[in-house]
Amino acid sequence: MTKRITLPPLGEHDDDWVTILAWLYSRSRSSQAAALISVGVAEQKAEVESMLEYIAQKRSITVGELVKSILGGTIDDDRDESIEEE
Repeated sequence: MTKRITLPPLGEHDDDWVTILAWLYSRSRSSQAAALISVGVAEQKAEVESMLEYIAQKRSITVGELVKSILGGTIDDDRDESIEEE
């Protein structure tokens, strides 16, 4: 099951480059954006897995339980309150 997500608008520079890349690869802008996100996720996967293992171990749960609670929106988020989302 694929979830549809809404992303915030890109900055002018990034938006222009997505348009250019979409044209070069004969894709729609949304298909090009999805491809770029997919590549970015793949590049970070090993680091993210390591971070999940650390957090799960610290909370005395399995990585599977951590992932399930993150995806289900039921995670008890006790991260440092001084970190603000940009």
